[in-house]
Amino acid sequence: MFGVDNMVSWKDYEGVEGFGSATQQDVNDLNKALLAGQSQDIPAAVTAGDGFALRVESLEQTLRNTTYKMSAVRFWRNIPKLPAYNTVEEVNIISSYGANPDAGWISEGDLPNEDDSTYERQVAIVKYLGTTRRVSHVMSMVKPAHGNVIAQETVNGTMHLLKILERGLFYADHNLQSLQFDGFERLMLDNCPATNIIDRRGLPLSEDVLTDICLTASDAPNYGQITDVYMNPKVQADLTKTFFPKERHDTFQKVGDFVGLDIKGFTSSSGDVRFQPDTFIDQGLRGPNAAAVGKAATRPGTPIVSTAATTPPAALSQFGADDVGSYWLKVVAVNRYGKSIPVDVGGGAAIAAVIAGDEITWAMTPGGATEVDFYEIYRSAVNGADGSEKLILRTANAAGAGAQTLHDYNANLPNTSSVFCFQQNLEAMSFKQLAPMIKISLGTIDSSIRWMQLLYGVPVLYAGGKVVLVRNVGRAAGYVGAP
Repeated sequence: MFGVDNMVSWKDYEGVEGFGSATQQDVNDLNKALLAGQSQDIPAAVTAGDGFALRVESLEQTLRNTTYKMSAVRFWRNIPKLPAYNTVEEVNIISSYGANPDAGWISEGDLPNEDDSTYERQVAIVKYLGTTRRVSHVMSMVKPAHGNVIAQETVNGTMHLLKILERGLFYADHNLQSLQFDGFERLMLDNCPATNIIDRRGLPLSEDVLTDICLTASDAPNYGQITDVYMNPKVQADLTKTFFPKERHDTFQKVGDFVGLDIKGFTSSSGDVRFQPDTFIDQGLRGPNAAAVGKAATRPGTPIVSTAATTPPAALSQFGADDVGSYWLKVVAVNRYGKSIPVDVGGGAAIAAVIAGDEITWAMTPGGATEVDFYEIYRSAVNGADGSEKLILRTANAAGAGAQTLHDYNANLPNTSSVFCFQQNLEAMSFKQLAPMIKISLGTIDSSIRWMQLLYGVPVLYAGGKVVLVRNVGRAAGYVGAP
C-alpha cells in the first residue's frame, strides 16, 4: 500500500472509498470558491469569486500617536506662571541693599554712613502664539472612527502650539524674528554674569561640573540655588552612564529582578537638584529639513550662495589645532511661514583647508521675492561626511533682499547641546500670561467650522546670577551613532 521509500502519496489511496475519487473537474470547481483576498483598494473590475465586497474593514478604535505626547512638554508645565495685565510687562528689581559691604563698622557714638539701595526696572514685551484649525461641515456629520473630529483637531492644535512654545522657551529670539519673545538662552546670554556661562567645548556633562554649576549660582553675589537642570535626554543618559561602574547588585536576588540605573537628580552642596530631560533641547543635535517646509507662496525661496566660502584668519576664531580639516556646510532660509530647502555652501564639496585661527565666511542672497527673517547654518564635525550636518547657528537677515556675509567662528559645535540650570521659582524666573490657551470661533464663510487657538505671554528672567547656562555639551565617547 505504501509507495517508494515508505512515503505516503495521494496515489496510495486510489480505490479506497472516500479517497482519490476526485477528478480534475472537481479540482477546477474548488478553484472557483469565494476568495477573501488581501487587497486594500476596491478592485477596478468585478470578477467572479472575489469576496472583497463582503469584507468589513477592521480598523482599530484607538488612534495611534506616532509623535510627541504631553509628557514631553516639561518646561512649560513646570515654569512658574504669573498673570500679565498689559502687552508691556514691567518689574522692579532690587539688585543691591547698599554699595559697600564693609562700611557698616562705626565707633561708639558715631553716625553710620548713609547707604542707598539699588533698584532696576525691567521691561518684557508680550508676544502671541496661534494656530487656525478647520473641519468641513460634512466631516463633522459623519460617524468618525476615533471620536469627535472637532475635539480631536482641538487637541492636535493644542499640541502643535505647545511644541512651538516649549522650543521657544529655550531658543526663541526677537533678534531673529521680531514676532518672537526671547527664550531663556537669549535671556541668559544677555543678562547672566560671564561666570554663569560655561562652555564645555564638546566635553560631556559630569557630576563634578554639576557641582561647580551649583556653586556658581550659590556664591556671592548671586546667592542662588539651582533646583532644576534641563537637558537633552541623551546628555542625561551619558551622565547616568558614569554611575554604572559604581552600581552594585545583590547577586542572591531572585532571578528576573531589574538591573540598571536611572538618575532623576542629585544632591549638591547647596541643595537637591532635579534632572529634567527635554526632547526639545535639540539645537546642535538636529540636521536640516530634507524638503521645504510651509506653503510655497509664503515660505522663503531657495537662497543662493552669492560669494563662495573662504577661510581667512579671524580674531574671533575658535577653530583650534584639533579642528584643522574640512567641513560640510548647509544653509536654510527661514521666515514665519516656513523654511527653504537646504543649500550646500560648497556647491557639492566640503569646505577644505580650515586651520587654527581661521573662520569660514561666505555670502547668501534670498531666492525669490519672499522675505527671509533669518538663516539657519548647519555644519558637520571636522572631516565629517556630507549629510551629517547639525544646526550650529542662526543669523538674522540684516540685508533684506541683498547679499549678506555670514561667518562661522566655531563658537557653536555640532553634535552638542545646551544645558539650562535654573532656580525654578518666582525669585528668579516666570512666564507672564496675558491670556492662557484659549479657543476663539471664526465666522462662517464656507461650509466648514473654523477656529483659532491662541496664547499670549512672555518669559521673564529676574536674576541672571541665579541661573547657569552650559553650552556645547558633548556626548560621552563611543555613544551609538558617534561621528
